[in-house]
Amino acid sequence: MRNLNLQFKKSALFLQGEKSKIKLNIQLTIIVYFLLWIIGLALGRLLALSVLNIFESTSNVSDNTVIALRKLMVCGMQIAVFFLWVKFVEKRPVNSIGFQAGKPLKSYIIGFIIGLCTITVVVVILDFIGAVKLQYRQVEYDYMIINIGIIAFGWIVQSASEEIAIRGWLIPSLEKNCTPLMSIAITAIIFGILHLFSSGVTVLSFINLTLSGIFFASYAILNGNIWGVCGMHFAWNLALGNIYGLPVSGFADNGEKIFQTQQIGANLLTGGDFGPEGGLVTTITLLIAIVALILKLRKYDRNR
Repeated sequence: MRNLNLQFKKSALFLQGEKSKIKLNIQLTIIVYFLLWIIGLALGRLLALSVLNIFESTSNVSDNTVIALRKLMVCGMQIAVFFLWVKFVEKRPVNSIGFQAGKPLKSYIIGFIIGLCTITVVVVILDFIGAVKLQYRQVEYDYMIINIGIIAFGWIVQSASEEIAIRGWLIPSLEKNCTPLMSIAITAIIFGILHLFSSGVTVLSFINLTLSGIFFASYAILNGNIWGVCGMHFAWNLALGNIYGLPVSGFADNGEKIFQTQQIGANLLTGGDFGPEGGLVTTITLLIAIVALILKLRKYDRNR
């Protein structure tokens, strides 16, 4: 554990966090996080409600556009609130919350591929053991691509909002008063708590969300920025909800989908109403991914 803490502490993600002009203890840091998140959520929902009411009364807006716009406005407002806090309260550059990277686009694409492959492995295993049944939806190809493209913009902002708030701001802020491993553990639990009010939540789904929080945090720390986890989180949600047509953290209405997937196996495997993120296959996949990251970190440290 001590060696891991020392290795993690060298990450550029933590070094960037030291630029903040204010110092908060662990309790205050967590309180500020929830306050900023709730303020952004409330303002974003008010904005979305106002704008979407105008859109729906003056034009024929598709369901896919509504879903994307809601994510853009709600999650975009949450991002803006954290940016304002960092810029004007902590008086440090906005790019210091995990955006400093040599090749951000490359990092994002690599993260996207990892996220896509990870959730695809989960779905393929579920299909292989007969827990789900994948069925291609017969729709007009051009319209399907356009609709998924619209929804993708919403997922990009939604996934970025969580990564900016938790992995970009909260983890480095906590690490000033505790070890990197403790900051990972705290933020992973908070990541799970944020999804407790979703449909179909179980003990296993909470464990899996906590494990995914550890996986995302470890990946961000290993790379020293959040570009990769933003891409990973985006691919995970897009693939799960709009490629494979399964619930994303308890939300089943995610717009256009390529496959119409039936969950026919035990809830322990499929996750039930919560989706595969609440199933045992995801638990095993995430544990393997976390171990792989730790082994990679140790190999990287030995080669230095």
